[in-house]
Amino acid sequence: MSGTTGTSLTARVTTQRSRAERGGRLRSQLVLLAPIVALLVLIVFFAITTPTFLTAANFQNLVRQMAVLLVVALGATYVVLIGSIDLSIGSIVTLTGVSAAMLTTALGPWGAVLGFVVGLLCGLVNGVVHVHLKVPSFIVTLGTMFVFAGLALIVTGGRPQALRSPELGALFGGTLFGVVPKIALWALLALVVAVVVERLLVFGYRARAVGDNETVAKLSGIDVQRVKLLAFVLSGVFASFAGLLLMVRTNSASGSMGEPFLMEALAAILLGGTSLMGGVGGPSRTVLGVLVISVLSNGMNLASVDPFLQQTIKGAVLIAAVAVTLNRRELSSVK
Repeated sequence: MSGTTGTSLTARVTTQRSRAERGGRLRSQLVLLAPIVALLVLIVFFAITTPTFLTAANFQNLVRQMAVLLVVALGATYVVLIGSIDLSIGSIVTLTGVSAAMLTTALGPWGAVLGFVVGLLCGLVNGVVHVHLKVPSFIVTLGTMFVFAGLALIVTGGRPQALRSPELGALFGGTLFGVVPKIALWALLALVVAVVVERLLVFGYRARAVGDNETVAKLSGIDVQRVKLLAFVLSGVFASFAGLLLMVRTNSASGSMGEPFLMEALAAILLGGTSLMGGVGGPSRTVLGVLVISVLSNGMNLASVDPFLQQTIKGAVLIAAVAVTLNRRELSSVK
């Protein structure tokens, strides 16, 4: 009798495990396919409803718009991958842009390098406070979001700063052979670097391990503190580079230039398939999310959708992205 009961219990456990594995595979496929389907639907919809959507001029404009968002999102992906979050990326874009514009006016093109270092230091500050002072990443970056934005307004006095550097304009602006925007090539270079760091360097493996299970990562010999610190530094580096690209694209810098990129970058990261819980995804997936968000924004602009409605739609997309990528089996409760 007891043998029969044991066999029956084993069979039930095996069946439940098999169902869980099938559910996990289906969820993984959904996460991968959702952004591709969404992108195709958006392209078809805007191609039908907006005559100028599939023109060469709009393609160039779309690529220019996508370039800055892509660079911002690539760096922030590393932070999400370790199970943390960086809410200061938009403010780092802003502070880097205004710093570089002002320093370039005073020192010439090399001032942009110092502006880039400002963004790198912002990422380092986030990492040090989070790792060594044990402050949750949400609180740290929420605070530095306001600190960095405030510093940008203080140094500029709230006034826009013009970019006075033909050399930077020639390096980052314009087009190659009159077709491909140079800013897109720089964004492509950033993507290559991000994917190399993720796929070919040991940091990518360690970041996934920390995001998947920090305790197990520690027991396996991974320096968790170093991985976390490097993730925030990389986020600052990419956001800083994005600030330079945006400054050149607009030929100016202002105290609010980076504000739109926080929500759009997070939506792109999650929509691309990087889990908010960490351990799953990476920069290579973020590209799909960036494409979806960029096509959506571009199409709505061409269709003259009210800006307030656009913001509402993007917020809904962010919620949908979290709903699709969140693995509820790993949650004991939702708070």
